Amino acid sequence: MLIYFDESYDSEHRYLLLGALFNPHPKFLHRELNNLKDKYNYVYPIGGFREIKYNNCNNNFRLKIYKEAIDIFFRSTSYFRCIVIDQNILDLDYFGQKYENKSIKMARAYKKFAEYLISHNSDNSYNGVLLTDELTRCEGDRFLELMKQDFCLPDGKYCDIKNKPTLKHIADIKSHIDTYHVNQINDLLLGCVLNNLVPTIKPYKNDLRKYLVEKLCVDSLLPDYWNKYSKRYVEEYYPKFNIWYWKPNNCDNQKISENSEVF
Repeated sequence: MLIYFDESYDSEHRYLLLGALFNPHPKFLHRELNNLKDKYNYVYPIGGFREIKYNNCNNNFRLKIYKEAIDIFFRSTSYFRCIVIDQNILDLDYFGQKYENKSIKMARAYKKFAEYLISHNSDNSYNGVLLTDELTRCEGDRFLELMKQDFCLPDGKYCDIKNKPTLKHIADIKSHIDTYHVNQINDLLLGCVLNNLVPTIKPYKNDLRKYLVEKLCVDSLLPDYWNKYSKRYVEEYYPKFNIWYWKPNNCDNQKISENSEVF
């Protein structure tokens, strides 16, 4: 299993989105993206493929390519999972002591959400690879090191009874490089979720989000739609794509329960 991990947030930093693209057969998406960019000669003058990026969806030509990139995702065996955290309702004191620096507590929260995103969607998977885009929220902290301790070591938190770690390798990458351009699909899907949460007047971005909604056969990408379904229902009817809009646990204002139904 090859997993791409990315983040997104709005300009006001109210919403933090963490997205993961799980790829049981990673060569398919890579090959098809190569073919797509070749087909439209989507290359830089100095060579190399141009980056597919939600924020660059600003004309009909790019919109057409981006829609076809989403089509490739739907033809693949890959699946997408996303956590959306409304930081207006996130009590960081749950992740540390009141006297601790806010950035330290945020780093713990970030790691906890990322941990859930990966662990709850990699059942019966071991010796996988996790590639994270350069994460601005994790600069200078121990995110990758701590994730390796939990997922890559035989005695880590996430290894099965045979002592096989879920992941054998974790690394950060630059998604604009051709080798890792599959993560650009992750960026598109995250961008569409954020587009529905934070309205924009940009027509091409709105068209891209509407296209994804139509492909999914859902009403929207908003919490009113996704929060009404159970984990079992979503896995059966929307195995390709799921959004978890986090909210505080009723029993403990901020607790992320070990038994909570996410994804």
